[in-house]
Amino acid sequence: MKLRIVCSWLPFLLLAPAVPAPAAPVLTNMDLVVGTLGQAVDQALGQLEAQALERGQVLVLGPQGKHAATWLVDHLLAEGLLARGFAVTLDSAAAPAGAPRLSYRILDLGITGRANLWGGQFHRESRVSLVLQLSGGGPGEPLDWQGEVAGRLADRVPKDRLPILQDAAFDFAKVEVQRQSWGKFVEPVIVSAVLGGLIHLFFSNR
Repeated sequence: MKLRIVCSWLPFLLLAPAVPAPAAPVLTNMDLVVGTLGQAVDQALGQLEAQALERGQVLVLGPQGKHAATWLVDHLLAEGLLARGFAVTLDSAAAPAGAPRLSYRILDLGITGRANLWGGQFHRESRVSLVLQLSGGGPGEPLDWQGEVAGRLADRVPKDRLPILQDAAFDFAKVEVQRQSWGKFVEPVIVSAVLGGLIHLFFSNR
């Protein structure tokens, strides 16, 4: 009896529309920057772990130079160091005497983007490049380690969603739009057509 009931419902189950999978969330520009910085920070901490540092040791963390995103790098580096068992302070005056200093410089950070000429998609690419240095706490101490790391993430988003993915509060997370024109697509076609015409004339006159 149960088998007969299941069989009677089978045609309707096969005709029922499939439930679409939930769409992946669209990242904001800031989400993209954080993900790219996360790549670079993971690389840096992986290299730092190879150094002879004791877990639980206090590290003084700070930037070299000014950049609008130093607060974000501070946060990601401190979070990663704490997760690996180090103690971190941003205040050198509060650190023990001789505590090692981990400094960094943001060499490059930004987002570029371009729109497809024939579609409704916008291509974004986030990039970051950092250089980090580990040195003793005293003035004039030699470098114990230096490393350069980079991160890169790219995606495609609908063009009409771009305004709501921007954040006016963070200039470093604004998209630098790369302009495109039909010229680079049309020129090869014209050159090919001209060459094809010349070849045709050459062989037809022989």
